[in-house]
Amino acid sequence: MNASRREFLRAGSGLLAAASRPGLGFHAPMALGLAGLGAMAAQSAHAADTSGYKALVCLFMAGGSDQHNWIVPTDATGYADYARVRQELAWPRGQLLPITSSHQGSGRSFGMPLELQPLQALYEAGQCAVVANVGPLEQPLTQAQYLAGGAGLPSKLFSHNDQQSMWQALAPEGAPSGWGGRMGDLLASANPHPVFTAVSAAGNAVFLSGSSVIPYRVGLDGPLAIRGLGEPWLHGSSTAAAALARVLKMEGDTLYQAEVRRTVQRSLETAAALQAALQASPVPALPTAPLTLPGGARIVLAGDPLAKQLRVVAQMIAAAPRMGMRRQVFMVQLGGFDSHSHQMHDQPLLMARVAQSAAWFHGTLAGLGMGSNVTLFTASDFGRTLVSNGDGSDHGWGSHHLVLGGAVRGRTIQGRFPVTALGTADDVGSGRLLPTTSVTQLAASLGAWIGLGTDELRTVLPTLGRFGAGPVLF
Repeated sequence: MNASRREFLRAGSGLLAAASRPGLGFHAPMALGLAGLGAMAAQSAHAADTSGYKALVCLFMAGGSDQHNWIVPTDATGYADYARVRQELAWPRGQLLPITSSHQGSGRSFGMPLELQPLQALYEAGQCAVVANVGPLEQPLTQAQYLAGGAGLPSKLFSHNDQQSMWQALAPEGAPSGWGGRMGDLLASANPHPVFTAVSAAGNAVFLSGSSVIPYRVGLDGPLAIRGLGEPWLHGSSTAAAALARVLKMEGDTLYQAEVRRTVQRSLETAAALQAALQASPVPALPTAPLTLPGGARIVLAGDPLAKQLRVVAQMIAAAPRMGMRRQVFMVQLGGFDSHSHQMHDQPLLMARVAQSAAWFHGTLAGLGMGSNVTLFTASDFGRTLVSNGDGSDHGWGSHHLVLGGAVRGRTIQGRFPVTALGTADDVGSGRLLPTTSVTQLAASLGAWIGLGTDELRTVLPTLGRFGAGPVLF
């Protein structure tokens, strides 16, 4: 019997066993049982370390963030190169906060804009790291190989939809699963409620889709409820909600109707269980006092959608011990980063929203004693061109990203930070950076931290064997 058939039979037997397991509190036919969804991965998860609690949080910056202005060379030569190529997109040198780095060669120094001060402080405190020039790669690639074209190039470079998918799934648009969801497949059996293994506060995203794990969506205030239950939604009627509840409980006349009814009831029961756990595990409210930014603009975290997404994630993490959860993967998202125009007007506010929201999130978890149990990382469609188009920058490739958490080996820039100039070995045109660290390598470091073994990482990241060692983040 070949290996793939043995794998199938083991997975199938695990699913059968899970469907008949007593005491889970859910109505679960074999194909749809919430326990069964996680149990399908149990045959592979035995090697994973799922002791204690750990969670990954992907903060996706939709549109393609210009990270050249997030981490800026500040030594004389480096800043001169940067200012020369960026022109009106260059961040003023006097508005950069220094960051420590001992891994980028003698004489090089770097800074972050004042708008990123909360993250700069966490970086200097050793709880935040930078991964330099990371992006999707099928295999290690040289500039000459890129210019020659052909095999080895990632598909559909510079396309928003495809490169979002490349970051999240390591495959172009249409991919059935993402690497966060594939991690969830292997970790879900450690959770009493596998349905909460992969959780999105940002709507649908391939990043959290697995073979057996399905993303659970939450709203800014918690579980998404069926509209109309518990509220007089029909012309002020006091009886419509009760009538709707009765309809939802009807068995129907066909197997299809009966299955829809069971699915709806599971959804309601799951939402109720989660809501009760959230209410029993409070986290601080978001600040209502306005924050004045260096440029004079003001933001209120209590009204910011990204901060609200991170707060509901913090609520779920706070509730995790009560629910017996051991491993979770989350996603939040902020849009507005497609900076073809008005970049220097819009970028400071976007930076501040990310920095203030992420710092509040980390501080809240640290206050709960869970700061080292959670790692947040940033991601985006792609980086952008070093050259200006007159009012912004255009679609690029490699980019710099942040990894934040109490377990992170902070105060480091991981990977080789490129020379911020045109005509270098990293430039494939207009200052688009050829990545020197792959998303696969970044994902492997995150996956190893959350507890996956070498063989499991190769299942989640099929091209991992083509790359050498990645960033040492933990």
